[in-house]
Amino acid sequence: MKETIKCRLVAIQNGIYTNYVFQNLNKAEDDELRYITVTKCPNWQYYDSLNIGDEGFIVYEFAEAGQDYIDNVTGETKKYKYTANYFMNFIKEQIIKDNTKEFNF
Repeated sequence: MKETIKCRLVAIQNGIYTNYVFQNLNKAEDDELRYITVTKCPNWQYYDSLNIGDEGFIVYEFAEAGQDYIDNVTGETKKYKYTANYFMNFIKEQIIKDNTKEFNF
């Protein structure tokens, strides 16, 4: 099931599988679920660079080991090897201005 949360990127661990830690901006300071770790698979295409401090909306999917998925490169059905939150997309927050107002997206 896909989830979307408003967040800030606080840590990156680069590797074949890149791990991101996001601070959920909708959670209270003392909430134990304030941070989420998301894994980006090596075959997942994302064309924008992510930097510590970026704010926006992370789209991720929780998957359990053994669950089926479709490989984006080959189109084949495969099974997840690990239980994790998997990176789908990150939409950076931008301020759009018109003549009278500012909009945060």
